[in-house]
Amino acid sequence: MNKILEYQKLDFELNKLKKSNLNSVEKSNMIKLKGYIVEAHDKGMQLENGANALLEEYNNLKKQYEANLKKIQKLTNTNLSTVELDDVDGMLSTINSLSSELFLLERNINIIITKIKNSLKDFEVTKNNMIKARSKYNEFKAAYEKSMKLVEPKIKEVEDKMKVLESEIEPSLLNKYKAMKADKIFPVYVAFDNGHCSGCRVEIPTAKANKLKTEGTIICEQCHRIIYLK
Repeated sequence: MNKILEYQKLDFELNKLKKSNLNSVEKSNMIKLKGYIVEAHDKGMQLENGANALLEEYNNLKKQYEANLKKIQKLTNTNLSTVELDDVDGMLSTINSLSSELFLLERNINIIITKIKNSLKDFEVTKNNMIKARSKYNEFKAAYEKSMKLVEPKIKEVEDKMKVLESEIEPSLLNKYKAMKADKIFPVYVAFDNGHCSGCRVEIPTAKANKLKTEGTIICEQCHRIIYLK
């Protein structure tokens, strides 16, 4: 029993060492910054795709504008002396219609240009923020790795001690310990404390307490830990 309790004590220490780094400020900031970098990257891709779509729309509008402008220029350069009087009204109507279309196209082109400028501005801001986030991420990563280097020798020392103990503990006892821990039951062994389970503080019935005195250990019906006598 002493060996398995010593093993559990080392297991506590090992968990504490590992959690100290997992829950460190550097690790927490790394996770937050990584999430931000991923979001910024996705936003940058969306902005880039949006800018390309706007540019394509701009080019299409520009082509329409230039085509209409050529039509107007052709009509206005027509020698009216060669045109029948009845066709002049039609030409003027066509010119007015094309001019109206030009006005709308020019307005839409200006709107697209404004959107493209805003999109490029947002992209630049997002890119700069992502660069800064990556720089900070690398700083926290370096600090985290430095702290890990300090803790790793201690972790290895504890793990080595546990390996030595494993060879000294009855295999069935060790396997049961590991299985219970894998089922999220930890600590596995808890002391009998003044008629209670020291793990969950439930009161142990007299019959169970008597069984504990004769057999050395019992299973708590509340938390399912192994209760032992001090």
